[in-house]
Amino acid sequence: MSTLAAWTVGSAGCASHNGAGSDGAVCSIVGPAPKSQLPHVTASGSDAMQVGQALDAIFASQTPPVSPGQDYVLSRLTCVDVQVPLATTGYECSAEVQTDGGQPIAVNANAPSALAQNLFDALTAAGSTTCVDPHGVRTDLQNIVVSPAEVQFDDGSNYQPFPSPNVTVAGADAQAVMMALARAKIDDCDPSRSVFIICNSFGGSPSCGYQWLSLQTVGSSELVPVCGPGSGGTTQGATLDVASSVAIWQSILSAATAARFQPMSGTIEQTTVVNARYFTWDGSSLGFMLVTGDAMPPGPAADAGQAD
Repeated sequence: MSTLAAWTVGSAGCASHNGAGSDGAVCSIVGPAPKSQLPHVTASGSDAMQVGQALDAIFASQTPPVSPGQDYVLSRLTCVDVQVPLATTGYECSAEVQTDGGQPIAVNANAPSALAQNLFDALTAAGSTTCVDPHGVRTDLQNIVVSPAEVQFDDGSNYQPFPSPNVTVAGADAQAVMMALARAKIDDCDPSRSVFIICNSFGGSPSCGYQWLSLQTVGSSELVPVCGPGSGGTTQGATLDVASSVAIWQSILSAATAARFQPMSGTIEQTTVVNARYFTWDGSSLGFMLVTGDAMPPGPAADAGQAD
C-alpha cells in the first residue's frame, strides 16, 4: 500500500544519476536514469547442488507436490528466520516457480520449517546476503535460474533497483517540470541521493518542500538501500516559497495529465497531495515516480510529515 506524505514546515519523511544525458550536456538539474542492477550471484558445484536439493524437498512437500523439472525459474524467493516475540518463530520460505507454459505456482514452507532452514542455509552458503530487520533475518532473491549444474540469482536482500517511472513526458511538459525544479534551486545530480518532492494544497494554494532519499553505489550500479540504517532514509531539504510551490505543483500535475497517470484516489483535478521522486532526464524525456491523492487535511494531533 502506498502512503502519501503531506509537506508541512519542519516535517521529516520516513521513506543517480549524475553525468550527461543523451544530448551530452552535463547534469545540472536532473540526471539520466542510472545503471541499476541488483548484485548477481552464480553458484556451481556442491553449492548449486545443495540449493537444488533443498528446493526439491520443499516442492515435494506441497499439496499436491510441485514438479518443475530439472531446469526451472523462480521469479522470487524469500526465506526468513522469523524472530518476532509472541509469534510463531523459526524458518519459513515462499517462492513463485514458473513451469513450462503454465502459470506461476506459489510455493510455501511455513514456520517453523526444517526444510526452509535447509534452503536458507544453502542459499547463504551459495552467496546470498541477508538482512536483519525487526522480524528476523531474511534473504530476498529475484530471477532465480536453477539447473543441475548451476544456480543464478539477483540478490535483493539489501537493495532495490532505482525505480522505473510511472510518469514519462517530453517536450513542453518535461521542460515545465525541469524549469520548476531549476527555479526551486533543486540539484538532483548527486549519485548518493534522489530528490523527494512533497506538496499539499490543504491551505488552498499549493505548499511544497523536498527531502533527499538515500542511494548507494554498489559496483557500477546505483541502488536504493532497503536494509539497515540507510534504508528508506531521508535527509532534510527545504520548504519552498509560494511561487516555486505553485510552479512545481502545476507542472507535475500537467505532466501527470499528459502521461494519463491514474491517481491512487480521486482524480488529478481533485488532487490535494503530491509525492514525486526518482526523477530522470535523458535530454529529451523526463520520468519520475508519482503518487497523488485527494486526502483531507490531517487533524491537529496528526503528524502530516511521515512517509513510509
